[in-house]
Amino acid sequence: MKELERFKNEISLMEYAPTYDYTELDRNQSSRTCIVLRRQADDGKIAVSRGHDGHWVYYDFRRGKGGSILDFVMQHTGCNLGQTRKELRKALGCNVNSFSHTVPFPNPRSATRNRQKVAWEYADTTPIPRHHGYLESRGIDLEFIFASRFAGAVKVDRYGNVCFPYFDFKGVAGIERRNHNFKRYSKGGRKGLWRSTLKEGDSNVVICEAPIDALSYAQLHQDHNDRIRYFAIGGQISRLQWDLIDGLIKKYSSEKMDICLAFDNDPAGRKYLQQFQAYYSGVSFTLDLPPQEGQDWNDVLQRNQ
Repeated sequence: MKELERFKNEISLMEYAPTYDYTELDRNQSSRTCIVLRRQADDGKIAVSRGHDGHWVYYDFRRGKGGSILDFVMQHTGCNLGQTRKELRKALGCNVNSFSHTVPFPNPRSATRNRQKVAWEYADTTPIPRHHGYLESRGIDLEFIFASRFAGAVKVDRYGNVCFPYFDFKGVAGIERRNHNFKRYSKGGRKGLWRSTLKEGDSNVVICEAPIDALSYAQLHQDHNDRIRYFAIGGQISRLQWDLIDGLIKKYSSEKMDICLAFDNDPAGRKYLQQFQAYYSGVSFTLDLPPQEGQDWNDVLQRNQ
């Protein structure tokens, strides 16, 4: 059993996977806790992570299976456990430079099982297609999403659901999935902040309740200079989110960036305004609520159309 633990802990899957032709790093799908590697021959795609117990683990998106390096070898060779152990003994303690690829890949940060699951879910999303019924039904111009400001901030999963990734201090914390009559957040995920692309030279910040509201607000108030970054809290604010917001407000207020609170025009939205103004009494916020009671910014977008 001790030998099996050594295989799982000491043989880096980041260094071993390229021996099976996983030599292409997918930077767009990778995150801090999950590195995505591709294989050109058959369009194979795996995600590699490492748990707090030190075990290297992977997930194969084509097969829908994953596990330790033992499972990786058995899956790709058809060997039984005994044959696999013989194979891995050759790699145990091996100099990584002796493996087949030449370009070093980044190593993922250690993660809990829940964070690994969220990272794998994120790695399995793809860019928004040219047409999407749900987003179009909400009045969202997809060409607007394709712009660099929202690149990577709106994706789809294999079932066609719109995916909004939320981030915390460690990377992807969870994914909000939306579709017609469907809304779900990653099971076991933590609720961080959804955000657009952050660019050097940005001068304004807009904070909304939901990502769909942030997209709607951006579409309604088109910034031709492209100097606005957008965030969404996703509803009721957790303690972790207040920690994230605290760092955000301190950083942007010190940089003299205009911070606009664009919440819903309802009791919950006004409560968020009061909380922000109470917690950050020394910060001057721009307040922008939808014109009519009960509206959110997507309501305004659809009404205008």
